[in-house]
Formats: sequence, structure tokens, C-alpha cells
Amino acid sequence: MGVADELARLIAHRDAGELTDEEFRAAKADLLAHPERARVAAETEPAEPLSARRRRNRRRALVVAALIVLVLVGWVVVSEAMITGARLEARVTSVTPLNADLVEVRATFTNVGGRASLGLCQVTVSLPTSAGSSPIQTPPEPLTTAPVPPGGTASGKAEVVVVAGDARRVTTRDLSFTCQ
Repeated sequence: MGVADELARLIAHRDAGELTDEEFRAAKADLLAHPERARVAAETEPAEPLSARRRRNRRRALVVAALIVLVLVGWVVVSEAMITGARLEARVTSVTPLNADLVEVRATFTNVGGRASLGLCQVTVSLPTSAGSSPIQTPPEPLTTAPVPPGGTASGKAEVVVVAGDARRVTTRDLSFTCQ
């Protein structure tokens, strides 16, 4: 094998990305300075044809692109399932007046429609005033202390001070729930 064959081998390795341009220039300079170092024919392996390298690189690019698409689709599916559709359904089990200004509310919450835990629910009593003006709302009271897991159910109880007085008038229609 001569200097020309050795130079062709170096070019093939550079084109395949096995040598940087700097490494190629150094090997080429060394070869031209010392032509006796050129490999003999028995030591060389045939260089891979350019078309085979292109096919291999194309396959690698397709695999990387497919992996990127799979990751993006997975991220969208998981985030969509975590965000949309999750809600708590509240079912009031009892509303008991404890005295003129205090009512005990018991409720059950079911996490439906999503894959995220929801919870820390509060209850508010909203009673219409006798003059027909806007209703008076009580400060919110916590009903649950921990998030409700997907598909799970939690029960809660709260004693709510009725700002308008007359806790005996409170019914399930006067209750509103907010959950975080």
C-alpha cells in the first residue's frame, strides 16, 4: 500500500467522523513527512463505502427523531391526564345546627375524571338576608386535611359559624365548596 492509499484511508476516516479535521491534518503531515510509515496492504481494512455510511447515519437520525417524538407524545399525554378533567364531587351527608350561630357540616368528596390528587376542601355557608340584599357568607372552614387520590373518596366535617345568625335555617342549598 502506498502513500496515496494511506491518504485515501485517512480521508475516509475523517469523512466517517472518526477523525477530527485537526487529527486528519496531523496524520496527513506525518504521512507526507515519513512516507515509509504507510501501511502495508495486509494491515489495512477496506474503507466503508460512502453510501453505506450515509444509510447508517440516516438510520441513526430516524431513531433519534422517533425517540424525540415518543418523549414529546408521552409528556403531552401525562400532563394532559394530570391537568384536565380532575374534579371533586361533594355529597353532603348532614347539616346539623349546634346552636344559633354554629352549624356542623359533614360531606364526602370523590375524586373523579383525572389522575391528579385533589383536596383541601373548604365549606362556606351563604344565607340570604331578610332585606333581600346580597347573601352573607361565612368565612371558609376546612373539611379535608389531605388531598383525595384519583378515584378515591374522603369524608370531612367542619363546624361553621353562621355570620347571619340563625343556623337552623341552613340547608344543603346554602353550602358551597372550594377545593384546591
